[in-house]
Amino acid sequence: MHQLFSVEDAARLLAISPWTVRSYLREGKLFPVRIGRRVLFEESELERFIDQSRPKSLSREEASENQ
Repeated sequence: MHQLFSVEDAARLLAISPWTVRSYLREGKLFPVRIGRRVLFEESELERFIDQSRPKSLSREEASENQ
């Protein structure tokens, strides 16, 4: 089973506000898993969002090598 994160948890992990996470939901930048009224995010979706936000010249492997 995949780990799921709430809006607040996702905001904390992405270092942005919960309002920004909700805004990204409305804009279609983040794709949630909905269980009832709850809005949750899979870890892979948060990783995809981070990778998409990186400059195109840096892949995930290159970014981790530079740290």
